[in-house]
Amino acid sequence: MIGAMKDLVIGRAMRLMSDPRVSRLMGDPRVMNAAMKAMSVGGSMKAELDRASRFAAGVLGFATQEEVSTLRSTIQTLEDQLAVMESQRGSATPPPRAP
Repeated sequence: MIGAMKDLVIGRAMRLMSDPRVSRLMGDPRVMNAAMKAMSVGGSMKAELDRASRFAAGVLGFATQEEVSTLRSTIQTLEDQLAVMESQRGSATPPPRAP
């Protein structure tokens, strides 16, 4: 459903861009500056929401997505190191004898 909506919006935007009136309007530096500011608002809002969610997670004692990702990476590194150490230990010592 989102893909269909995205295709519809892109199709309409392409039709608008081919209109000569829109081309003249987009050539106006004031319009371009306003459009650039409008696009930057979305990025700054996302950054602010991310900051607020990290703060809320800290207050409530929840782990953030970044913390979980870092923890998974650390665990994977430790598991890899342990596997290397076990393989080195296994090749360095003879196997135990059975009674």
